[in-house]
Amino acid sequence: FQNNLLMAAAAAGGGVSFEVTQTDELPYETPGASRSHTWEDVDLGSNSSGDKHVILAFHWGSDARLLESVTIAGVTATVLLDQGGAGGQTQRSAIVIAETTATSGDIVITQITGGYGSFNGWYIAVFQMIGGNATPTDSFSTNSSPPSGTIDIAADGFCVGVVNCNTSATFSWTGLTEEYDRGVNIAVSLAFNTGMSEETGRTVTATPSGSPSNRAMCVASFEEAS
Repeated sequence: FQNNLLMAAAAAGGGVSFEVTQTDELPYETPGASRSHTWEDVDLGSNSSGDKHVILAFHWGSDARLLESVTIAGVTATVLLDQGGAGGQTQRSAIVIAETTATSGDIVITQITGGYGSFNGWYIAVFQMIGGNATPTDSFSTNSSPPSGTIDIAADGFCVGVVNCNTSATFSWTGLTEEYDRGVNIAVSLAFNTGMSEETGRTVTATPSGSPSNRAMCVASFEEAS
């Protein structure tokens, strides 16, 4: 993953007012059929200032349930998007955010009870956002074929998307730059850009190879806090 500092805007006088860094990537794993799972000592970014947020973009399945809660270093995250697949709720993608000054800590994800049974197939991308607005500029989620939607981008903005499907598929992205593509069943892919130009209704599409029956995509954009 990109582990370099990704600057979205610079304040007058050379100081950074808004920046986003991908700090960690928790690779695809299958913890098993439990309702909750903990990833220990995750890298949340070296900045410990009071204007820091941690964003998670992730996928899980098969037999995924709705999220009940997500905590990041003990802080309850806000679930921005939680999208299930078209062929039942067996695949899901989500984007969440939490305000924290922690530089490392545990991520705990819990699903609701009932419904679908397995808790497996997880991939998580972790981002540190400094000086950004916790409320997205815009967002969308979809299980269309192919997964696609439009999103507004602020000047010097950051936008991230995560998508999955239930077959051995690679993804071809337009509108965002692909950074991860698992390429086998269950397929999952991540794309993001920083320092983007202001745009209304930017089209973001992630086209899978083949014709999977179960897709789930989440996309959110962020900007400097006013």
